[in-house]
Amino acid sequence: MKNSLKHLPQLKQDELQKIISTICDNCKDVEKIILFGSYARGDYKEKKDLAEDRKSGHVSDYDILVVTREATTALDTNLWHEIGEKCRNLHLSADPRILTHDIEELNNKLSVGQYFYSDIKEEGIIIFDAKNFDFADRRRLSDEEIKKFRQEYFEYWFKMSEEFFADYQNAFSRGSYNKAAFELHQSAEHAYKTILLVFTLYNPNEHFLSILGKECEEYFLELRSLFIRETEEEKERFKLLEYAYIGGRYDPKYKISKEDLEALAKDVKRLLEITKRLCEAKIF
Repeated sequence: MKNSLKHLPQLKQDELQKIISTICDNCKDVEKIILFGSYARGDYKEKKDLAEDRKSGHVSDYDILVVTREATTALDTNLWHEIGEKCRNLHLSADPRILTHDIEELNNKLSVGQYFYSDIKEEGIIIFDAKNFDFADRRRLSDEEIKKFRQEYFEYWFKMSEEFFADYQNAFSRGSYNKAAFELHQSAEHAYKTILLVFTLYNPNEHFLSILGKECEEYFLELRSLFIRETEEEKERFKLLEYAYIGGRYDPKYKISKEDLEALAKDVKRLLEITKRLCEAKIF
C-alpha cells in the first residue's frame, strides 16, 4: 500500500496531519489510518472545480479508514461521533468522513477479497501506522466459500433489483414518471451488478448502464438483445434511462414520457428474468 501524500498540495497534507493528530489524541487504540477515495487517487473535487449549474457531482470528502486493535473500540459509536465532531471543528477545506474497523475484521475481509476493502488496499494511502500488524493477502477461496459468497450476493442484490422494479411500478401508476425512471435505472443497475458479483465476486463502482451492460455481455451474449440502440429514437430513449440516475432526482428539466418508460420497463423486466436464470444456474 502507498504511503506518500506528495500528489496533494501542502495545505491538504497539513490538514490530513491535523486529522491524524485529532484521532490519535482521542483514541489510544489506533493501529493504522488510511486515506482512500478521491483524495487518495488524486481525482478529488473542490467547490471551485464545480459549475454552479451542475446537474451532478459534489465536493469531495476526506475518506478515512481507522483500523483499531480491538473490535469494541471500532464499534464505539459515541467515541467516533465525538472524534468526527472534533475533526469537523478544525474547519478544514474538506469534510472528514471516518470509517472504523478492527484489524481482525478488516483482514478477514481482505483475505476473502471483499471488493470494497480490496479497492481500499489497492488505491489507499497509509497515513499513520503503528506497525504492529500487516494487512492480509487475498487467499484462495474454497469451493464452499465461493458458493456462499455467490449466494449471499445474489440474495441481497437481486432482491434489491426486484424491489426497485416494484418501486418503479408504484411510481409509474401514480404518474410520477421522473421518480419511476430513477427506480427503473436502479433496478437495471442492481441486476447487472448481481450478475457481476455472482460470476466474478466483484462489484465495480459504476452507475452507467452502458458500461455495466457491456461488462455483463462479455459473459452472456443473450444480454445484447436488451436496450437495442439502432435508431435515433432508441438511442434517445436509452439516454433518458441512463441519465435518470441524476435527472430523475435532481434535474427539474428532466422529462420522460409514459411511452418511453413502458418500452424501457420491458427490457428491464427481461433483464431481471435473465439475471435470475443465469445466477441460479451458476449457484445451484
